[in-house]
Amino acid sequence: MSGPKSKTWVTYLGVFIVFASLCLPAITIDSTLPSIHILDICLPIMIGFVWMNRLQLANSYGAWIPFIFSVVVLFSISIQGHHTSISDYFEVYKWIKFGVAIWFFSLLDYSLFKRFIPWVFGVLIVINSIHFFEFTPLNKILEHYYNGGLQIRYFGKDSLGAPAVKRLVGTMGNPNINALLFGFFSLYYFPIQVNRKNLTLFFLSLLFVFLCQSRTALLFIFCIFAFLAIFKATIWTKKQWGYLILGTIVTFFIAWMLATSFFQFTSYNNSLLDGTVFHSGSARGRLETWNLLGKMIMEETLFGHGPYKEYFYQNKIYSENEYILMTWRYGLLGLLIYLSIFLIPFRKLVASMNEMSLKGSLMLIMMMVSAMTNNPLTERNIELLFCIGIAWIFQCYRTKESAYA
Repeated sequence: MSGPKSKTWVTYLGVFIVFASLCLPAITIDSTLPSIHILDICLPIMIGFVWMNRLQLANSYGAWIPFIFSVVVLFSISIQGHHTSISDYFEVYKWIKFGVAIWFFSLLDYSLFKRFIPWVFGVLIVINSIHFFEFTPLNKILEHYYNGGLQIRYFGKDSLGAPAVKRLVGTMGNPNINALLFGFFSLYYFPIQVNRKNLTLFFLSLLFVFLCQSRTALLFIFCIFAFLAIFKATIWTKKQWGYLILGTIVTFFIAWMLATSFFQFTSYNNSLLDGTVFHSGSARGRLETWNLLGKMIMEETLFGHGPYKEYFYQNKIYSENEYILMTWRYGLLGLLIYLSIFLIPFRKLVASMNEMSLKGSLMLIMMMVSAMTNNPLTERNIELLFCIGIAWIFQCYRTKESAYA
């Protein structure tokens, strides 16, 4: 099946995958096995559509990066002397799936796909709002079926169970990942054309980013505005810049007020404002882990230690920096290929001033900044949204190139 009919079916399948990924829990067959993501279930159908429409696929180096990375992962596994578990080979599968997803989503009819985005956004707003105001039945569901765990159990409480600041978790099971999720929506609704509708939807999505009380989110929002101020200052008039900056500050303070129950508790983001962030347990834990992994990187600089997930499980550590993680696992070779995922499309996008290119550039900045203190591409839902963004960019450039052919 190819042509317009195929494009429609591909689009409906894409809409279902996005809705199920962001709004429904992953499927767990056994507590000892990894949960099954909707992308895993739909992958054979996606491969079928990709094969039937193979002549329409992007053939640039950027589209092949995930498949090249899968070969690097397999090579790194094969040369390591330590014990390799079956879970390590899932990293090979992950990168192949990543590549297939980009090809699949590049086949979508985005004019049709865009009609469903407000509905998905609306459902997430409703779920997160009910969760934020602590509707117990929903929070129990989020805790048990959405990987919320302790994040939901101690929502709005400190370690002793006393009332404290709220960090919005939502369907993502983690406030940092939830902030990234709404970060994608804030970029989708980013008001390049400044009008009431765009501003309202942008500030609404930004409100939910701030309600997650993620310091990483504050950092990538700052970097996005800094990038625009330095390189794209002319996209808005001075008056429009004033609206955007003032609106963002007001939205931040509204979220701060709500998260702290009208300033009764210390905000999680206060540490960024008063400089104590570097003395927090979270920061110290990250620095200690980065120091440990950095010393180990020097032992296997070129090809790394392989996925070696058992090392992280046994020592109960989290890298919380995707650049360090990729270098530790796959050496400098892996780091360069990982960086190319962002830098190759960024180089093309940053030179253009159209809306799609600018939003694509901001998405890449968000991901690159987030990777400094988190592992965005290791989270399946964020990886899915990133695949859609990259695929959308590929399709736009392929359409543009065809028009000039």
